[in-house]
This record gives sequence, C-alpha cells and structure tokens, in this order.
Amino acid sequence: MNTLLICISLILFCSLAFLFCHHYRYDNEVASLEKEVGHFFGSNISIDSNDTKQNNNYYFGSIGLFILSVSALLYLTIGSYEKLDSAQVDYNIDYLLVADINKGQKLAEDNPGDPVVLLGLAQSYIDGGLYNDALVTLEQLLAIDAQNTEALGLKATSMYYRDDRVMNMDTSLVIARALTLHHEELNTRLLLANDAYLNGDYQKAINNWEIVLTNKKQIFNRDAINYAINKSKGLLMQVKPAMAH
Repeated sequence: MNTLLICISLILFCSLAFLFCHHYRYDNEVASLEKEVGHFFGSNISIDSNDTKQNNNYYFGSIGLFILSVSALLYLTIGSYEKLDSAQVDYNIDYLLVADINKGQKLAEDNPGDPVVLLGLAQSYIDGGLYNDALVTLEQLLAIDAQNTEALGLKATSMYYRDDRVMNMDTSLVIARALTLHHEELNTRLLLANDAYLNGDYQKAINNWEIVLTNKKQIFNRDAINYAINKSKGLLMQVKPAMAH
C-alpha cells in the first residue's frame, strides 16, 4: 500500500479526532454555562444553545472540510503518487551516494594505485551513472593490472550503459577478453544476462545466470540470481506457446 497515503490518513484521522473532541467539549461547556446563567439570573437571561451549536457546527465543518481538501491536494500534487511505491532513486539528489563517491575519491588520493580502492571508486561511479568517470578510473586500474577481470567486467558494463544499453563492437571485445581470463566473471555475465533479458532472449539470460552460480571467486546474491532464473523460465514458457501459434 502507498506509504504516503497511510501517513496522510493517520495525520488526517488524528486531526479530525482532536477537532471532534474539542467540539464535544465546547458543547458541554456551553450547556453548563447555560445552566449557570439560568441559575443566577433566572429565566429572563439565557443563552440560545441551538444557535451556539449551529455556529459551532459551522466552524467545525469548515475546518474539517479545509483539512480534507488540503490532504487531498497534497496527495495529488506531490508528483506521480501512483508510482511512489515503485520509485527509483534519483542519483542527482542522492547525498549518500555523493558521500560514498567523495569517500572513494579521498581513498584513491591517499592510496594511489591501490586496485581495491580504484575498483570500489569505479563501482560508486557506476552506481551514480557517472560512466565516463568510472571508465577513467578503470583505465587507471587496468594500466596497473591489465588482467584484472573484475575491472574488465565493470569496464564493459560502463561502456554498455554509457552508450544507452548498446552492445557495440568495442564493448563486445572487452567482454570477450574478460571471459577469456575468467569464464564465470560476475560483472560480465550479469551484463550479458541483463542485456539478453531486456531484449527478450530469456534462454540466453538464463544460461548466463546459471554460469554465474558456478562462480566461486566472487561474492553475489544467489537468491537474487535464482529468482531471476525462475522468472525468466516463466516468461520463456509464455513465449514458446505464442511462437508456436
């Protein structure tokens, strides 16, 4: 359920409950005051409780309507409210990511030529969509260790997304080099699987994800890979009958 809707509903409920309690208390105080006036001054002077209640109800209704209107307007104008639960991070304002990049840059300055530091900085750049910066960092790393397959996999990934998900010849050459050195290289296989999945080649995606599961050198989320495989198998079963017809 939409988190924003829940929050607004709770605030709205509490506000209306407070107003109702205040309204109820005010009516009781008016009734009590009317009795006191009648007791001290007799029947010649009294407060018309009906008029008072009508005025009080008018103000109570106006305030309640105002709160409802503001809540609805807020919910409708915050922007794409129907997509809030599936929203993606806007890296232009992701200050945590900026802090991570700044930290990586500082580490790279303090530890020049450290492959682990450069690899981490490149990954941060990729996470932020800064693919050209990632490529510059990876080239520095590959100049130190030309056979770093993880760096080659990230380089291919950066080139692919830099070129708007186009698998061109240069990217394919980097992929071939990475897989020649390490057949199960994680980043390279994930890139091939994701590209195949996006292009509807579910069997190719499954094949690459299954190779990832044989990787013993790199750490990854096996549950996520298995989920992707099972989902692709389901889509593949849907595609085959359609192709048969």
